[in-house]
Amino acid sequence: MKLSEKQLLLLTIVIPAIIAIALAGVGFFMFNKEKGDLNKKIDEITRKISDENVKVEKMVELRERLKKLEAEQDALQSLLPTKEEISYENFIDTLTRFGREAGVKLNSATSYESRSGPPVAGGQTSKFDKMSYALKIEGDFFQVINYVYLLETYQRFIKVDNFTVRPLGVITAGKPTKYTLDLKITSYVYTGPPTK
Repeated sequence: MKLSEKQLLLLTIVIPAIIAIALAGVGFFMFNKEKGDLNKKIDEITRKISDENVKVEKMVELRERLKKLEAEQDALQSLLPTKEEISYENFIDTLTRFGREAGVKLNSATSYESRSGPPVAGGQTSKFDKMSYALKIEGDFFQVINYVYLLETYQRFIKVDNFTVRPLGVITAGKPTKYTLDLKITSYVYTGPPTK
């Protein structure tokens, strides 16, 4: 069986051309599919990089904020007396010095409360120890007021919780009257960051 020229032409040129076109179409489809998949991956990676860059920027902002907060914490800590300053002997020396400056007589000073700070959020214990003292001083009105002023303007934090002023003896006209001042004061000592 002999093939005609048309059949031979069909077998040698047209069929291979159709197969080549079909293969090219399949290849083009596969190339576009792979290209689409790669573009999706590139977009996903670009989005992840963008998200990470946002996180890095936030981290930089948070580090700056942390530095500011640490500076504020250091400044606030400097207002609180140290454990040594608030120890009974050293604190009494400070209170006595204030008494000399104000011109009053410090009759007594007793520690009536010393405890670790209250629990804070999350079951942690505060690292501020509370130190409280009861004082009895004696002096004229302006000396007593000056003593309270020295306490409240001291470079370290000292809070006057309450006070009672009573005249000492009988009040007479034209003569400076002496007063007794009962004070309760509190301060705190920073002992470190909160712990669980």
